[in-house]
Amino acid sequence: MPRSTRCDAATARAASSSTTESRVSEPPPVQRPPTARPRSHADDDVPPGPDGTELAGMERGLVRLVELAGAMSTDEPALGATLLTWPGRGPAFNHATRVRWSVDGWQERAGAIAERLRGLGGSPVLIVAEGPAQPADLVERLRDAGWLEIGGEVTMWTRRAAAVPHLDAELRLEAVTKASADEYEAVERTIFGVSSSEADDRRTAIRAALASGAVRFYLVRSGGRPVATARLLVEDGLAVLHGLGVVEARRREGLGRYLTTIVTRAGLAMGASLVWLSVDPANTAAVALYGGLDYRPAFRWRRLLGPR
Repeated sequence: MPRSTRCDAATARAASSSTTESRVSEPPPVQRPPTARPRSHADDDVPPGPDGTELAGMERGLVRLVELAGAMSTDEPALGATLLTWPGRGPAFNHATRVRWSVDGWQERAGAIAERLRGLGGSPVLIVAEGPAQPADLVERLRDAGWLEIGGEVTMWTRRAAAVPHLDAELRLEAVTKASADEYEAVERTIFGVSSSEADDRRTAIRAALASGAVRFYLVRSGGRPVATARLLVEDGLAVLHGLGVVEARRREGLGRYLTTIVTRAGLAMGASLVWLSVDPANTAAVALYGGLDYRPAFRWRRLLGPR
């Protein structure tokens, strides 16, 4: 055999041997452990919906969010409702809610609430959570009596969290402290278009919530710059996610999904039986985002203005 032929054969055997050794030495493919959460949920893998106690807790959570912003709340058994007041702050902070009326007595109670709120210098405004509120068809009854719907949202809930998406490596999530509270307030105010005239009250409320430990505030930074905010309140075995927003220049990059997932996981890790949020149903992009993260509708709440 010519020398070149022997060399070619030796080279072929070496290559074959190298390829075989490479295959043998390769580690087995990575497999998900049997205990891992599925990447997607089967259609029949539906968690139980909120029970009556949880629905009432979510309704109470709506009150707590207004309280934590700075309003005062008073349970009024004689009126069958809770009053929220903050003079000069409009219907979002001055209204009656947590309505529990009888079918026979609702008109009298509605009239008494309207008179009480007018006496406090505000408009007669009711927030009715369809589901917890009684009677069950109260919204229809109020509309027939001349009350006008002026706003409202849908609450959505989940008992499980999705996998955290991998985004920009420069993203950093930090828990807001007393030192960063003012920066957080400014970013959140910009995101939601809140007037700067409210800055002092907002900073006071944020510092008070931080000091009490009632609320956790989260700030996402990209390259050191703040780009997204969120708040998490955990009370009575439930967690509510709110104040979630992204600065305008960084929207549509997945930051909302990223932050929602992380804060949802935090709420469940703190022992909450479910995490919920409230969103304008007209904001179809947000509703789709939360729905894609296994959030499901619980009930609508509606803000109604009484007749003159």
